[in-house]
Amino acid sequence: MPIRKANEKKHILNRKGFNNTMRYNRFFTILAIFFFSFFIAVTTHSLTNAEGNKPSQPNKLRQINAPLIDKLTNDGFDREYLQKIFSDPRVKFLEKALAINLINRDMKVDYSHFLNRTSVNRAKRFLENELSFLNKVEKQFKVEKEVVVSILLIESSLGKRTGKNIVFNVFTTLCAAAKTEVLKDTYQGFKKKYPHLTFEEIRKRANKKAKWAYQELKHLFSIARREKIDIFLIKGSWAGAFGAAQFLPSSYVRYALDGNNDQKVRLLNRYDSMVSVANYLKENGWKEGLSNKRKKVLIRRYNNSTPYIDTVLKLAQKIEG
Repeated sequence: MPIRKANEKKHILNRKGFNNTMRYNRFFTILAIFFFSFFIAVTTHSLTNAEGNKPSQPNKLRQINAPLIDKLTNDGFDREYLQKIFSDPRVKFLEKALAINLINRDMKVDYSHFLNRTSVNRAKRFLENELSFLNKVEKQFKVEKEVVVSILLIESSLGKRTGKNIVFNVFTTLCAAAKTEVLKDTYQGFKKKYPHLTFEEIRKRANKKAKWAYQELKHLFSIARREKIDIFLIKGSWAGAFGAAQFLPSSYVRYALDGNNDQKVRLLNRYDSMVSVANYLKENGWKEGLSNKRKKVLIRRYNNSTPYIDTVLKLAQKIEG
């Protein structure tokens, strides 16, 4: 056999052997992947079943909220509607909001940064840009435009920071505040930081908050129904206040107004917020020629904080000046 043909034959045999080897390798690789995938699937299934036997967060929420649904139903709300709302995946229990609401009177809030040059200039620019509208508000409600702007700046940075908490979740969480199992867990979380607060003191606060939150929750349902808003899209502070004016639902129902004549009351809208703040103060007794002392009394109804009150009035003076 010529050397060239012998080499060609040898090359062909080598190539066949190589191809056979590759086929075997692919076969065993596929087989290995199959068994590995099977092992993972079985293991994952076992873990899933094990987790499924543990109480889940939705189950806990249902246990907490079931008495609340019954109570709301007894107060005239449609049970089917309530069950639909409370089964929504956006329903959460806000442990942080609960803790803050129970200890907020022991927390110190610093408002001094609202009096710095940057904040004052922002307020002045806002007033200048909306001067025509604010003059009308001042004339109609007899509330100084500088006071309205000051409140909006302090409450929400003129609508830029209105809060990210779902207000519904804030109030449903607070409605459960007095439940023993909830209260114990909450108390354990901050008793070291606030050792002067006894469990009994926290229980009293929780009972008071729960009653208050229930009334606010009912107002919130009314707002969502009246304004045709998805209740879960109403977002605000840990206290449940929302919009640029940071109204609680009860304040919204009583004082909020349509400022831009679009047949809606949306406190994320600056015009609705400006007239609503002015209306709030007017309805609580604000009028022309009030003494500084009387102004402080009325602003306290908006926010029960002496530093807050002082800051509103100082900022108003700086804006005017």
